[in-house]
Amino acid sequence: MVARAPLLGRIDELRGAAQLVAESRDLLDGRPGASGTTPRALVVRGWDSFLLSLDGDELEGIETHGHDAPWPLRTPPDLRSLVERAGGVCALPTFPTPADSPRPARRGETLRKRAQIDAFGRLVLPLATRSTRVVDVGSGHGHLTREIAQQTALPVIGLERDVALAGRARTLSPGTSPTFAVTDVLRDGLPLSTGDCVIGLHACGELGDVMVTSVARSRGVALALVGCCLQKRRQPSRRPLCALPGLDDRLDLPKGLLGLSNLAAGDPGVEASRAENLAARERRLALHRLLSEGGEALRFGAEIEGLNRRTSHRDLSHLVSRAFALRGRPAPSQKAIDEAAAWAHGEHARSRRLSLPRAMLARVLEVYVLLDRAAYLEGHGFAVEVGALFPPTVSARNLALVAC
Repeated sequence: MVARAPLLGRIDELRGAAQLVAESRDLLDGRPGASGTTPRALVVRGWDSFLLSLDGDELEGIETHGHDAPWPLRTPPDLRSLVERAGGVCALPTFPTPADSPRPARRGETLRKRAQIDAFGRLVLPLATRSTRVVDVGSGHGHLTREIAQQTALPVIGLERDVALAGRARTLSPGTSPTFAVTDVLRDGLPLSTGDCVIGLHACGELGDVMVTSVARSRGVALALVGCCLQKRRQPSRRPLCALPGLDDRLDLPKGLLGLSNLAAGDPGVEASRAENLAARERRLALHRLLSEGGEALRFGAEIEGLNRRTSHRDLSHLVSRAFALRGRPAPSQKAIDEAAAWAHGEHARSRRLSLPRAMLARVLEVYVLLDRAAYLEGHGFAVEVGALFPPTVSARNLALVAC
């Protein structure tokens, strides 16, 4: 386990992350759009000309190395200060990962998923040995649920709202343990009993908050959680769990902003390479322009609504044909498509540069939510540890919380 900071230190960590998010709301809210405009927050700070002056190698280095990136010597001092503050907020400890011999992947389990489950399982087992039951929230295909059941003699139950997924998990889980129940925790709540160990590997958005607040209301319950997809919630925004006077209004984070925490230009990607992901974003920018030229008022990101996002990894003509057909509109000419592609190539290069400060704050958002949950649990008497659980190459969503 990582060394646990004192309660006061955790609150101070939360306040540092929250202060940075609050002070940077104009940067976070000012996403470069598809119209070619420069976010006002960059102009006010005088950063726009510097960012646009970055050459290809400098841009690539900053994007791929994140907070460890070597920013040029000519970087404005206040931007450099922001980079350093963001790096300090995100410098969390790392949970130890023993070099165990890898087990064979189970049926339907990818190598990346196996690595995540093995690391998370090592985190859960010490909690489980002091518990009477393990409850896996959002159990999906049940890969994690089966691993925990195999490692313990405890009853293990997986909770899943998708009937088909729960059925698949049962098919893959012969024997008496684990068991799987179909329930919508967001709708029906999470009833817990003394001695429960509640776990969630990549519990999306609001589900992670519900797990934290449910555990906080319970007695003699432990929690191990890795969150993800912070924007997945029923309400239009996320309110803080821990009140911080003077900051709360700026910490009411809308879903669109929370989705930024999923993006990292340096990610190798689960389904595609970095180069392929960048090319897909460029195609989407071209599509957005073509749809908007027809007079349709379109927010950026809505251009592929109704389509599988993988469609943007096909050639641009195919993407345009699908998107226009979905809207019942005739497809533009090949000349118009080529002109949009040429414009998007230049605009994408410009947008990547202007997006750097905002992208750098993506991890800060994720860390802030993690520390908000941790401080909330500590305020309810729990001992809490937080840290990175596995390398970003296994999953960029790797921040874990343990409470008992």
